[in-house]
Amino acid sequence: MNLQLSKTKRILALIAILFSSVVVMADLVMVPVIGQIYGYYPENMNAVNYIVSGPALILLVASLATPLLTRIIDKKIVFIIGAAVFAVGAVLGVAIDNPYYICFTRTLVGVGEGMVNVIGVAYIADLYEDAKMRARINGFYSAALSLSGMIFSYFAGILGTQGWMATYKIYYFTAIPMLVMAILFVPSVKRDKTGETADSAAKDKSKKEKLGWKFWHMSIGWFVMNIALGATVLYFISSYVTETGIGDSVAAGNAAALKSIFGFLLGLIFGWMLEKCKRYTITWSYLIAAVTLVLLVMFPSQFMLYVIGTVCGLTYKIGMPYNYSHGFEIVPASRADDAVSITTAVYGLGTFLSTYCANWLVSLMKTEGNLPTWWVWAVVMAILFVADLIAIAKEKAEEREVKQAH
Repeated sequence: MNLQLSKTKRILALIAILFSSVVVMADLVMVPVIGQIYGYYPENMNAVNYIVSGPALILLVASLATPLLTRIIDKKIVFIIGAAVFAVGAVLGVAIDNPYYICFTRTLVGVGEGMVNVIGVAYIADLYEDAKMRARINGFYSAALSLSGMIFSYFAGILGTQGWMATYKIYYFTAIPMLVMAILFVPSVKRDKTGETADSAAKDKSKKEKLGWKFWHMSIGWFVMNIALGATVLYFISSYVTETGIGDSVAAGNAAALKSIFGFLLGLIFGWMLEKCKRYTITWSYLIAAVTLVLLVMFPSQFMLYVIGTVCGLTYKIGMPYNYSHGFEIVPASRADDAVSITTAVYGLGTFLSTYCANWLVSLMKTEGNLPTWWVWAVVMAILFVADLIAIAKEKAEEREVKQAH
């Protein structure tokens, strides 16, 4: 659906959607102070575990449920509800110093994150019908995520010196403006009057329309990529630094900052990259991730950390906008919102499971640290590369069959 908006209204709507990245990246506020939270509630470990990672699971459920709401409610209303739920959970997150109360507010945060992310990306398809322009805007959205991540990490580190609850002050300047922008600038998306009479027929048809094997192949790759890179360069880069003895927490922090900075820049040129590499965009990302993981293990140094580690992390920054952009192209139009919700859910589930998989693999291999397991994750990424080449060959064969049939 291409919304008929003036240029000014379209730009304001885009600004609101890009600013919604502060909701999606909200959990980065917690990252610098996770250790403090565990020390603050030492007798409530289960509650603390949920405070730290629970929203990722809630995001998964909310992401899958959101398209059901958009079928019966104006998409703008759903977006506002998600932003409001997030604002309540974030702004009032630590109003009561009780771990179970905070578990409740973190649940609200997870619900808001899932709803806002799904609707925000779906709106990009509504605002921009042209595939190239849509890919470019998806890249901008990815860049906005990186920028929000940088800002949150920086200020959370500063405020964290005052105590972990002080980091919640960041939400006053993000959650509330996000809600206001959603109310003022996001356009309504209602069913077309001309489509009302054909709606029941379309409903029956949409029930028969499947997402297709191409979408599920892409989603499995995205799921595995989230786990493999989450278990290595994304969340265990500090382990790499300490286990190889190449630096300290400052080096690990610098490495994370570099990934965010170049992730932002990469998002700005993603549309151009997708236009040049097309379907092979994610294929080469799988291969680069596999090769860079091997190089990091074989030749540990600060150069490898800052340069090769950043390149490896950037393959993930390509994966997110690619899956959203390509997903729109390979599913029926009636299932576009479903595709966005599943892609978001896959991201949430993969992110949640990555640390558990990393620790499980350490136990299985009986290693003294995390680094030896990186060989396994490199092999996993190489398998994804080969599997994607096979999938591309199958796609081309299907295209030839269609041309011959006509």
